[in-house]
Amino acid sequence: MTSNRLLVIDDDPTSSATIGRIARGCGYDAIITTDTDDFRSRVLSWDPTVIVLDLSMPEMDGYQVMDWLARQGCNAHILIVSVHELDRLREAEATGRALCLNMAGVFQKSLNLEKLRDVFREIYDAAGVLSIQDISHALINREFRLVYQPQIDLKSGGIVGLEALARWDHPRRGPIPPSTFIPMMEANEIMSEFTYRVLEMALDELRAWNGAMNGRVAINVSAAVYGAMGIDEMVRAQCIDKVVDIRRITIEITETAAMTEASEVSACLWRLHELGAQLSIDDFGTGYSSLVKLHQLPFSELKIDKSLIRDCVPNPQSNILVRAMIDLAHNLNKLVVAEGVENLETLRCVRECGCDVAQGYFLGMPMPPDEVIPWLKQQATRVDQL
Repeated sequence: MTSNRLLVIDDDPTSSATIGRIARGCGYDAIITTDTDDFRSRVLSWDPTVIVLDLSMPEMDGYQVMDWLARQGCNAHILIVSVHELDRLREAEATGRALCLNMAGVFQKSLNLEKLRDVFREIYDAAGVLSIQDISHALINREFRLVYQPQIDLKSGGIVGLEALARWDHPRRGPIPPSTFIPMMEANEIMSEFTYRVLEMALDELRAWNGAMNGRVAINVSAAVYGAMGIDEMVRAQCIDKVVDIRRITIEITETAAMTEASEVSACLWRLHELGAQLSIDDFGTGYSSLVKLHQLPFSELKIDKSLIRDCVPNPQSNILVRAMIDLAHNLNKLVVAEGVENLETLRCVRECGCDVAQGYFLGMPMPPDEVIPWLKQQATRVDQL
């Protein structure tokens, strides 16, 4: 259930429909009722965060409704809407405040739609809580974008690929981190739609680079996507549609998800491998890997988690762990990627440990797609310095 719930009690179907439409456009889950008994029931069971109240109802007027809400200890923001003169509406608002209700404003029935929308948004933003409706709107309105972080070959200094990282620029709240929106997507079964969009953007941008970037593109895929839709079919179909060689795509899955016993995950990974996609275990070192499972699954690389990489210079035990992971991966004929390389000392350390590929702020910041080609040209002059 969304944390932005708006309940309208109004016997005017035209105004209530308008209010509901505006509220939903602002991200609310909105319910409209004309019946006072239904209204009371929904207040108690649904716990709305905003109530839009018509002062003139046939069974119970707005003053009686406010008195009842006060006795229930209602904490919702309350907006009064009526055909009455503004002075009377303000008197009603004052009454609500005297009852210790959270009064949010008054509107005459000749609604100022923009002002009403602004009030809804202010309340919504003040709550500081994202809803699944926010994310659905963001997908529809294409608010998500990708940035790309380079992955560098530690022997040649050349680029081997880019990791695609999702970013969300909310139109009112600004940047929202993946750690906030990804769990909500996974919990609400819209991760497949998001993954499809990410894959679509990554392949479009790979084509737009028109051969100037010959490496691979790595895409993170949540375990929530495996099974029902089938990431293998999604990748295959999109690569055919975009005319992109599937061998240039690396699918990253976290260590915890990779080690699951779920048969659909294992089967899906094998189908991706047979199609030609590369597979990578992400955040390696943070889960509980089975050596048998590592040997059985068709991964081409392991990505050592940045928490271990950042600690491998100052902490001797972390250094030992990183070396052991690299030796294990090489004995299994897999490449090793170090993520989180943020200074020269760490770069030297992972190179001395025998790591194959590295990425991190020291080597290249995540960048929008139009900055990739200029960065590659500049990088060509830095190869000997790495």
